[in-house]
Amino acid sequence: MLDAVHAFVFINKQWGIYIMRNILTIFAAGLFTMFFSSQIGASGYTEKTGSDGAAGYMAEAIEHAEEAKTHKAHADHIIEHAKTSLEYVKKAEIETIEHENNEGRVYITETIQHLVEAINHAKMGHTIIATELIAAAIEQMRQFINK
Repeated sequence: MLDAVHAFVFINKQWGIYIMRNILTIFAAGLFTMFFSSQIGASGYTEKTGSDGAAGYMAEAIEHAEEAKTHKAHADHIIEHAKTSLEYVKKAEIETIEHENNEGRVYITETIQHLVEAINHAKMGHTIIATELIAAAIEQMRQFINK
């Protein structure tokens, strides 16, 4: 019986040493957990605003459009990145419609038109025209984000 007590004390002493050596890590993990489980995050405030979702999609669309623009002489790369950009713009459009952002829809409509035309021109091999249209689409996307 006495050996079991000594083993228990030894184990508790080892855990005590471990905890004291790593107290800052444990404290940081606790703060990190509290931060992400706070009431603001749980209330869904950021989801209610709607602007973050559409702007986030539009930022992704800009990244892909910029990538498409760098492939000036490669029509297949322009098409690939412009299509991906178009997908993100359409997701932003859905967010914008759901949150009744009529001002933002104007920019999105222009962006979609430019990207569709750019894809069509790239399919025909008109890469210079396609990159110009993508540049115009990027300008519309930036105006959407900065509105």
